[in-house]
Formats: sequence, structure tokens, C-alpha cells
Amino acid sequence: MDWTQSEVWKKGEAVEGGRFLRVFSVIDPNPREATKADQFKHIDWHTNIGTIDVKAMKKVTRSGKLQEEFMWVEFRNTVGMDGWLFGEQDWVAFEMSDGFTLVRTKQLLKLANELCDTETFVDSPRDALYKVYSRKTQDDVISMIRFSDIQAIPHIHIHDPMVKDEPSCFL
Repeated sequence: MDWTQSEVWKKGEAVEGGRFLRVFSVIDPNPREATKADQFKHIDWHTNIGTIDVKAMKKVTRSGKLQEEFMWVEFRNTVGMDGWLFGEQDWVAFEMSDGFTLVRTKQLLKLANELCDTETFVDSPRDALYKVYSRKTQDDVISMIRFSDIQAIPHIHIHDPMVKDEPSCFL
């Protein structure tokens, strides 16, 4: 299957190269796009604050709606190799309805390891909160944590100026 033709891939590409660049321009108006080799290290952009992996808003289940209560974290990717939590990127930027929330990758990995029981596998993505789930046709190991959990670690929220009635950037 060619993942680059999937709805999820196309949505991610649109967020990375469109909305993220527009919103992130308050911090760095000239980020440099990652090379193909960088992308295998989970780097989408080189910026003045470091390298960033951009994550589009996700659903909990395939048939669900986009949401921002939970975030998926990837311990192993679809081919069973280290997931993006172990990437070389400095930051992960999560799309939110009102902008992007950035966290340092190493701090997020530490938090995910503290919160998630990586020994308990569940059969449904709905049950993956703080437990691990693996899709039947993939070798991935993923889990969900609450977005509110990142309040425990340093993070930056960059407000989308096209969403009215909020400051443009706050820490």
C-alpha cells in the first residue's frame, strides 16, 4: 500500500507545510524543510529553536472525529522499529484547534514511559489510554495519553492568529 496516497498522509502533509508554517512564523519566519533522510529521523523542520516533528490532530478510532483530548504516542512504528518518541527531533508540535502545542521530545518520552503500562496490550484503540495497542496488520506499539498530561512538563503553545480572541503566543 502506498501510504503517501492515504487520507492521513495527505492531512499530515497539509498541516506540516501549511498551517504549521503560518502559525510558527511568529517564532521563525524562515524554517528550513527537512530532507528525506531527516524525515526518517522524525524531523520535519529545522528552525531557530531546533528540529521539529509536526503531528496533525488525530482521531481515537478510524471512524471517530478529530479531537484534542487525547494524543497518540508511538513507541514502535508500523514496521516495528523505534517510533517517533525515539526520533532525533528536538520538539514535537501537536496541532490543536487554536494553534500548536510544542513539547521537547525527550521530556515527552519520559512522561509517556511514566504514564503508560507498556506491558499491557489492549485489543481496541478505545482502550489504549495509558496502555499499548498494536494494529492487527502492523508491528506498531502505540498508546494514548491525555493532552492535559503535558501540563506536567514544559511546553509552548503558539496560538493561531486566524482563531480570534486569543493572544498570538504564550508560554
